[in-house]
Amino acid sequence: MNKAHIQEQAASMAGEINATVGDLADDARSRMDELASQATETVDHVYRQVRVAATAAATSVERQPLIALAAVGLICGVVGFLLARR
Repeated sequence: MNKAHIQEQAASMAGEINATVGDLADDARSRMDELASQATETVDHVYRQVRVAATAAATSVERQPLIALAAVGLICGVVGFLLARR
C-alpha cells in the first residue's frame, strides 16, 4: 500500500461518514419539524377549546349573574378555608 492509496481510502471513508452524518441530521431535522407541527396543532386545538369554554362561561354569567357570584363566593370561601388550615 502506498501513501496515495491510503489517502484515497481515507477520503472515501470521510465521504461516507459525511453522508451518514448528513442523513442523520436530515432525519433529526424532519423529526423536529414533525414534532413542531404536532405541537402547533395541539396548541391551536386547545386554544379553540378555551375560547369556546370562555364564551360559554361569559354567556352563563350574563344570563345568571347571581348564580355566578354565588359560585365565585363559594370557591373563594373554600380556598380561604383551606389556606387558613395550613
